[in-house]
Amino acid sequence: MGGNVRFVSRRPSGLIELEGTVSLPEREDAAPAVVICHPHPAGGGEMDNGLLEVMDRRAVRVGFAVLRFNFGGVGRSGGAFTDGLEEPSDVAAAVEYVRSRGEVDETNVSVAGWSFGAWMCLLGLAEGMPSLACVAIAPPLMLYDWRQYTGRIAASPAQRHYIIGANDQFCPLDFLEAFTGALSDEDTGNTMVLPATDHYLAGREDIVAELAIECIENSR
Repeated sequence: MGGNVRFVSRRPSGLIELEGTVSLPEREDAAPAVVICHPHPAGGGEMDNGLLEVMDRRAVRVGFAVLRFNFGGVGRSGGAFTDGLEEPSDVAAAVEYVRSRGEVDETNVSVAGWSFGAWMCLLGLAEGMPSLACVAIAPPLMLYDWRQYTGRIAASPAQRHYIIGANDQFCPLDFLEAFTGALSDEDTGNTMVLPATDHYLAGREDIVAELAIECIENSR
């Protein structure tokens, strides 16, 4: 159930239309939902990446509605890709769109992202985006100046979780430890490290998807 959708992102620079795909579980009551955000398009990131599709299927199987979408300038989404300047508005727009759907419990919407998408989810929280939980998978903290955002991210009521490979090239463990340490002890405790795994999580898609959805389920 579900299908292709389009919705509007209210970016600081103006309105753009984003493309996405919605998957719906078979249930009679309003479903919890998760918005899933893709990696950087320079590395081939878009909403149909393999890990995101595995996460989608896993979430629907346990009763979640899912929205995957393309950031502005990616695929058939309008606007331009801005390398993080305006993409947090796209995540917030995706959350707003999902919460507006009648099949979804608007009080039970979470976000999850991989790499660039993980960082955009966290920046969305910094800007006040409502979310029950946030799962940041391999956030590329080495590539962005995150210290200016920790106070605002920490102020979000969303329960935050982190999944990372022990050999991540763009988020070494000491970077993640410094980041979560600047947020809260809970953030540090909500970190899962996969041994013998790098940033690309090749061959670990099933376990990452399972862990991510379990984190969101346990936050409900």
